[in-house]
Amino acid sequence: MASYIIPYLDPEKHNREEDPLFSDYTYGDDGVKGNLLKTKVLKGDVLFFYKTIENNPCITAFYEVEKVLDIQKAKMDNTIMRNYQNPHLFRNNNQDNEVIVFGNPEKSMILDTPLVVNRVLLEELSIDYNPSPNLTELQTLTLKIRWKRINNSQVKLLLEKVDSLNNEGFLEIQKELESPIVLDKTEKESVVKARIGQSIFKRKLLSREKKCRLCGVSNERFLVASHIKPWSQSNNKERLDVNNGLLLCPNHDALFDKGYISFDDDGTILISLSLDEGTGLFMNVNESMKISMNESQREYMKWHREIWNYRI
Repeated sequence: MASYIIPYLDPEKHNREEDPLFSDYTYGDDGVKGNLLKTKVLKGDVLFFYKTIENNPCITAFYEVEKVLDIQKAKMDNTIMRNYQNPHLFRNNNQDNEVIVFGNPEKSMILDTPLVVNRVLLEELSIDYNPSPNLTELQTLTLKIRWKRINNSQVKLLLEKVDSLNNEGFLEIQKELESPIVLDKTEKESVVKARIGQSIFKRKLLSREKKCRLCGVSNERFLVASHIKPWSQSNNKERLDVNNGLLLCPNHDALFDKGYISFDDDGTILISLSLDEGTGLFMNVNESMKISMNESQREYMKWHREIWNYRI
């Protein structure tokens, strides 16, 4: 196993392309580091990425490696070139040992709460701190973790730390929702919905669903965690209830969110009369589509049908 803690540069601060590209779960490199990735890293290894936040090195994401490809081989794959945006794929001139790493979207994560790397964490990881009088604490810490190869037990510990932070973040959001509203109501809903819908709520859905309920799209980048009962109409419990959600592709999410489609009690699709046949065909919906639902989802779907005036 060859897992690593890897630094990355904030593109806004360093005027360079973003990489790793978290929307893709991809990471590219070349030269010595590229050769290291190409010759040492295998499927199932874990790459942790960190950057400096408020003068502290912080792990903000990790990828479980799905595959590592030479950049020339990757460019020959039309599916890769169509679906990924990593800058290494679109450079005119390839560099020596230039490779691209693909993280498994279902086993990789961008952290809502960064994991701060400090002396205590290094001690838990059995990494000697040994500060130098000529270096600041930040410099010492980053030198200790820069392209640091870690073993299975260290990977396990970091993943446990990340999981703990994620749970704490979830509880923090719950507390926020229960606290008095300080922001304008619309502003607060917008901020918190983004945090929930794009992170925790989606990950909860992904833990039990792996593709669009209607069309089978499975690439996480193109999946939307869609609330059945909208955020603005839900109470705090409903907003965080995974049963109040469907994993959908962007097309089907847009139709469902605007009431152009719904589902009856047995999961058969209901299509609004206001959706013309041509648009329905273009958006990939037809009367034969059907989804499965548990009892809680049926209750939410009943609300959805009623609010959009479906009669069954």
